[in-house]
Amino acid sequence: MRQLGDWFSAAGIVMFVVAMFVLPWLTVGVKDVLGIGRTFGMKMPSKNYRLFVSPWAWLMVVILVAMIAGLWFVQTRGGILLGAGIVCLLFNVIFFIGVWKKTNAVIGDVVSLARSIPFIGKALGPAVSQLVKNMLDVHVAIGYWLFIPTGILLILGGSLRLAGGRRIGEV
Repeated sequence: MRQLGDWFSAAGIVMFVVAMFVLPWLTVGVKDVLGIGRTFGMKMPSKNYRLFVSPWAWLMVVILVAMIAGLWFVQTRGGILLGAGIVCLLFNVIFFIGVWKKTNAVIGDVVSLARSIPFIGKALGPAVSQLVKNMLDVHVAIGYWLFIPTGILLILGGSLRLAGGRRIGEV
């Protein structure tokens, strides 16, 4: 930990751990379309999901172990941390696309279920589709947004390390 890049990387690793294990990544809830919750002072139900419930979390654990190990191997430290930062930023894009596709798949499943109702299913399908789209509230949460500066710090730290920056205290 003698270079500035090492400190940027360490800050990125701390942010990585906080975003992955502590903060929610996805919030799914029901919108207050009719204003009933607002009228009675009730909060609409919602559920927060952390990244660690995802199968992708195990890939992130492997990356975390590689980053921590990378801090000890001086020759490859910059490359490992630079690569981990790039993976973090790419993961954000993949996660966002996956959430969008999964949300649309859930809406499609609900609509197909409504269409399978005998006699009224064909007419009910478009109404249910519009209702679900209006009522479902899906947002990426703070853990997702924290992963962007995490990736940037890791890329910056790894790049500075690879560039062979000055040691702290040198003039």
